Amino acid sequence: MTSKLAVTAVLTAGAIFGQQAAILKGHTRDVNVVACSADGKTIASGGEDSKTILWDVASRQKIAEIEGGGAVQAVAISPDGSRIASGERYHKVKLLDASGKEVKTLEGHQAAVIAVAFTADGKGLISFSLDGGMRFWNAATGAAQGEAQTPRDSYSTGAFSADRRWFAGGTSGGNLYLYNIALKKPGLKLQPGKGVQAVAFSPDGKILAAALGDSTVRTFATSDGKPGPFAANVEGNGLAFSPDGSKIAVAGHDEQVKLIDASSMQVVASMKGHGRTVRSVCFLPDGGSVVSGSFDMTVRIWPLR
Repeated sequence: MTSKLAVTAVLTAGAIFGQQAAILKGHTRDVNVVACSADGKTIASGGEDSKTILWDVASRQKIAEIEGGGAVQAVAISPDGSRIASGERYHKVKLLDASGKEVKTLEGHQAAVIAVAFTADGKGLISFSLDGGMRFWNAATGAAQGEAQTPRDSYSTGAFSADRRWFAGGTSGGNLYLYNIALKKPGLKLQPGKGVQAVAFSPDGKILAAALGDSTVRTFATSDGKPGPFAANVEGNGLAFSPDGSKIAVAGHDEQVKLIDASSMQVVASMKGHGRTVRSVCFLPDGGSVVSGSFDMTVRIWPLR
């Protein structure tokens, strides 16, 4: 199932070093999303083939393959690793246990589910759909625990802060909304001016990164929306901050995974090997590897050391 591909990462400083990327094969169509567990032992991936696949990081082997009811567009792993959530195009969320067994199918959304996250204590689950609807669930049982409505707009992407206090939603029209989950009320509305393709919060929640349709990755202070430094000529449709907040991984249309220094917003490394668009990225918790999912139907683990 697993093979290796020699890759080269080229640093902007001019240094070149060789690495090995592990290739995980199992999806039969585009991989839309990947998520890394807090203990670094498990990767969850979801694809256009309606499958959620759980992978063991150490062995690079498949733990479970779960058939859903539609393309999987969001995945999340609970802090203790006991639950996995998969958001589907046809409005549902699958709640799974660590072995891949279905706990419950969660229903109620009226549009595709594009973001899911477990609360910081692992007791709750939050899901967000393209209609701007946000729903709250019991992570153990899947019981519904209420709902909220974010500003209605043409959403294209969304992400939750690590403490689950905030949600950021980007739209195809170029709007970027911050929504206060704790108070269930809108926060800032930013207008970067181009379609928002991906968003991610820094680990401390103070910075929001957004990949825009003008091939830039821009940063904003979540406190007041003040723009920070940005990276030019970077096409991104998936973003993830490293655990220490020092780097941003970018999943690219150019079939590459790029690393950006979060302070200078300069590209410091590019990883090549995927055969089609890279759609999603996440970091393993030690910060030593980036995981990517691509339309070439593979998940790859890129060591950074």
